[in-house]
Amino acid sequence: MQASPWTRRWREGFTLIELLVVIAIIALLIGILLPALGEARRTGRLGICLANMKQIGTATHSYAADYEDRLFAFTWKKGMALSKWPDLNNAGTDLVAAANQAVDIFRRRADREDIPAIPGWIPHVLYTHLVLQDYLASRLPEKLVVCPEDRHRLLWQTDPKAFDQGMFQPAPAGVPGDPYARRWPYSSSYQVTTASYDRSKRGNRIYAADYNSYYVPGLANLGNTKLADVTFPSRKVHMHDQYQRHSGKTQVYFGYPQAKVPLLMHDSSVDIYATGDCNKGWQPNAPTSAVYTTYMYNPTPGGWEPAPLFNAAGDLMTGYYRWTRGFLRGVDFGATEAYTGQP
Repeated sequence: MQASPWTRRWREGFTLIELLVVIAIIALLIGILLPALGEARRTGRLGICLANMKQIGTATHSYAADYEDRLFAFTWKKGMALSKWPDLNNAGTDLVAAANQAVDIFRRRADREDIPAIPGWIPHVLYTHLVLQDYLASRLPEKLVVCPEDRHRLLWQTDPKAFDQGMFQPAPAGVPGDPYARRWPYSSSYQVTTASYDRSKRGNRIYAADYNSYYVPGLANLGNTKLADVTFPSRKVHMHDQYQRHSGKTQVYFGYPQAKVPLLMHDSSVDIYATGDCNKGWQPNAPTSAVYTTYMYNPTPGGWEPAPLFNAAGDLMTGYYRWTRGFLRGVDFGATEAYTGQP
């Protein structure tokens, strides 16, 4: 029986042109599908980030239910002896006691007895979440407090001892060599707003030095804030990501008006908000003034944090929800600022 033309073509194989056409079609399909797959992965990571913050919000309300309606914050005070490690007891100030409480959590929850007591440290800025993790009996480090797009922190978490040795770069200043820098793998992508832990009176409130450090007056009263004191729970920010990570090709510091970051409100709702849609906040030491807090975003050039958008030496930021006018009685979104005249 005579072979058909198609059988002969199969036996002869494909021509070079036909192969090139097939390869071109495959390349075209890959080019079409890859962006869609990349967008699907980004959407998945955003979903994880929002779920993380939602879990934190749920745990916040559970903590408040167990501790007389209090928001989670460092609770140790000067003179207390609550640690099994003598060097963490009998602090001379409340601020030192809070730092000792954080180190105690590192030692117990992360098995890091090699982290010494840290002097001159304000742990509230990046480490208030440790109190909630201690309440949840978490084994540290814990991915719950890290955005899935925060690849530096996730890498540090994989092997904190390797981080200590400087094996993961870029890294914060002092790594390796500084024993106090061993705390970084246990930090969080999500920052707690100052209103959630500062209940000081006028003239003694915590205020900005720059984007990642604060000044704490000697008479500041940190901790023991209550959930019931939040007047607008669905409009007042409790925690926020420090950077825009899910929109655009580059990460952007949250303080820029165009930045869009996940926010956890005090009613446990979570969503993406543009910073510029928020009220501008206040100067906590001048609560009746219309002037708002400003500070510099000036990370180390070439470091692990995104560069300033406009000036390599640093950009001037507005306080926004980091310093809400009226603190817990204030409002960030959806209404004009509450001029409470808070003392």
